[in-house]
Amino acid sequence: MMRALLALLAAALAQICGATGGPAVQYPVRPGLGARHVFGDRSAHIHWGDADQTPGRFLRAASQELKIMHISDAHISLSNDDPEYTSRMYSAFAHPTDKVTREPTTTSTEFVRALELACREKVDLIALGGDIVNFPSKETVSWVLGRLQDEGCGIPFVYTAGNHDWHLEGLPGDATYDAQRVPQLSTTLQPLLQASAAGGLLYGGLEMKGVEVLVVDNSNHQVNEEQLDFARKRLDQQGGPVVMLMHMPLALPGLSLHPKECCGHPNWGAFSDDNYKLEGRPRWPAGNLPSTQAFLELVREHAAPAGRIVAMLTGHVHRDFSVELADKDSAANKTTLVCNSRLAGCGLRAAGQASVMQIGSAVGGEVKLMEADGAVQYTTLDAAE
Repeated sequence: MMRALLALLAAALAQICGATGGPAVQYPVRPGLGARHVFGDRSAHIHWGDADQTPGRFLRAASQELKIMHISDAHISLSNDDPEYTSRMYSAFAHPTDKVTREPTTTSTEFVRALELACREKVDLIALGGDIVNFPSKETVSWVLGRLQDEGCGIPFVYTAGNHDWHLEGLPGDATYDAQRVPQLSTTLQPLLQASAAGGLLYGGLEMKGVEVLVVDNSNHQVNEEQLDFARKRLDQQGGPVVMLMHMPLALPGLSLHPKECCGHPNWGAFSDDNYKLEGRPRWPAGNLPSTQAFLELVREHAAPAGRIVAMLTGHVHRDFSVELADKDSAANKTTLVCNSRLAGCGLRAAGQASVMQIGSAVGGEVKLMEADGAVQYTTLDAAE
């Protein structure tokens, strides 16, 4: 069953409720955005407005809507291209099972189903969040591009790489764990990057219907100085809401994951690298780049309501992750706040009846909905199953 997150971003005014989790904090001088999320397991509806509006009201204004479908971790491999370097990953996804129906399926079938859904839903933008291919393969990349044009109706897409997109396991001569990354992005994966509406090799962006979509490749668990400078310049500009696309979730407060599953974990480094032999690569270096930590701080600084970031779309972990709430079954246990929970206009809770009545049908008619104010980091289950 396709597990893509359908994010619906409505360019309507939203006035946010009061503080949820501590005393209010003064907003910085930069203009911020109030953001209201109503979401379930597979979809989200986000409204935004000026952060300095009077709390406690929720206004809807007639305006345009942007639909984004997030597809991550499809792990498509049409064949075992180079058995010496591709057999383990090919075997790992050769016979997947649909997570809902429990019926046998294939990764290519699930990807096509996701694209067909995007067409039916008249999605404006497809966000390919990495590990779309199971290992670098020109044949598979060409097939993916064909499906995006055919079953995907030619819907514009943005793409960022995942760690498996560019890695051949056991390839001799690699001096570092990510030695293959830029060479593969520049060759095998270049057709995907050239067709991406965001442009760029390791970062890029576009504006669509008043929403700025920024793409930052953190598929090596890190963000370099050039990427940091790009993000800082874009986020410092005045403008509308920002949605960020990355492969790996950021190690934000409240996120409990192993260092291998996120970007910027304080314990990431050679001593916590459990998989270097399994994945046939050199060990990670001693620790994070200073620019990676600076990027995490930049994102939190610019997260709504203090800044323009309203949502971050990530994948990589092949499962939802949680923040600790009383209701362990709630959809909110599958998200992480990006914003500072001490800010007025930043928090998670069960959706109120008014929100369910207003927006429930827009998020696929899901029965159990949650609400969040501020910026939210979403992760999407793998599209391979």
